[in-house]
Amino acid sequence: MKAWIAKHMPAPMAAPETAELRTARMRLITALVLLGAITLFWGVIGGRVALGLVAGLAVFIVIQGGFWVRAKNAADDDYLMSGMTDDA
Repeated sequence: MKAWIAKHMPAPMAAPETAELRTARMRLITALVLLGAITLFWGVIGGRVALGLVAGLAVFIVIQGGFWVRAKNAADDDYLMSGMTDDA
């Protein structure tokens, strides 16, 4: 399957991941896992504290996700366009 994908893909899918992008991605994954755990155990921990945690995590995910997507897209664009020149 990997050879088939490489054959049909003219350019790499993404830039190599920097330490900052990896850290941001790990924060997002952690926040999403926490949100899932709170949702799973809502019956046990339900209340104002749980509602506050859900709201806080949702805001964090939206903000951090937006920053991560913009930084990742910029890094991918820079990486993919770095090989292109007008000299040819």
